[in-house]
Amino acid sequence: MSNVLKMKNTSNSVKQCNLQIFTNNRMDCPVTQNRICYFIPLNFIDGLSHNPGRAGGTQPTAVSEIFDSLITDPKGQLEPICLEWNPATGKFEIVFGCHREWATNEVYTKGFTIANHLDTNAAGIWAWVFTGSPAERTKIQMRENGNKKPQSPATKNQMVDMLNTYIAQGGLDTGPLSSFTSLSDDDKYTRARNFMKGNTPYWGGRKFKGIWNKLTQNGNPSVAVSFKTYSKSKLADYFCAHNPYGIKKQDLKKDFSGSVVVKNGVKYGIYIVNSKSEIAGALPTNASKCMFKNKVDHMIIVAALNNSTTANISKDRQTFEQTTTEWNQNIYKAFHEVFWMPQTKSETAKHILSGTWPAQNKV
Repeated sequence: MSNVLKMKNTSNSVKQCNLQIFTNNRMDCPVTQNRICYFIPLNFIDGLSHNPGRAGGTQPTAVSEIFDSLITDPKGQLEPICLEWNPATGKFEIVFGCHREWATNEVYTKGFTIANHLDTNAAGIWAWVFTGSPAERTKIQMRENGNKKPQSPATKNQMVDMLNTYIAQGGLDTGPLSSFTSLSDDDKYTRARNFMKGNTPYWGGRKFKGIWNKLTQNGNPSVAVSFKTYSKSKLADYFCAHNPYGIKKQDLKKDFSGSVVVKNGVKYGIYIVNSKSEIAGALPTNASKCMFKNKVDHMIIVAALNNSTTANISKDRQTFEQTTTEWNQNIYKAFHEVFWMPQTKSETAKHILSGTWPAQNKV
């Protein structure tokens, strides 16, 4: 692999990334075996992009398991993640390894160490850098996510989504005289199944019939819409970068929630939420205590509902806000405003780059 990644892009973009500035090491990757990896600082990685292999978003339970492994295993980070340089943003995008990147962020945020990480002040992660075609990228994402049974299996819908993407990218074409679209239905089925057998064997056996039926239902490919999930650290990062009150990350407590910040004579309280169940748990009580004890003027919730879905997110947000209103009216006036994070594919496409919110509602 070349040490300089050269990309085609606009004149305003970062055209290349010099890998020579990063420490390298050979590591075993379960997808591509032994290869050169680099210790990439976490702030070089776009952690707000969608998990490309998980339509339901990165799962906190899997992150917790990896977190425990990272801080307890004497060998440290056992597997590298895979990154691709994006010249338009000047950052790396995650090809696979979103759970590991999230867990590594949590390790550094909470003050722990990872055995085989560099002894520097910069938080980082071991990764290899992908430079192939879009179809090749999808192929290795499928291989990484689809072969994880039983510890963290992909779902059928996720595999359908990635196979559909791979087909659309020309991954199953073998030349102009044998394009996938030119094949008979039976030959399409056979080619797709043979690909799955070689790339993701768990899904290429008797489970493939279900994949194919879902892919071709109603005569059209079925594509799952990605749903973005967030750690509380990333929620705090986004809020502090884009809130209208001038509240910065350094103003917050280490664990973010329950922070009290004074800006322009107004005392703000901030709670960071990433589960819809929190409003039915300790959040209202804790916010009320914080409000009373600190004489807070304006209590803010920054929320992502990681356990919702694209289909249910609007309804779940309404239910969440209704519960805060009922608490305000019947028990104690503890909440004033909710900032909702972009979570659906359409929301992230519209709001992430502009630093805006799908909704910023008074309660």
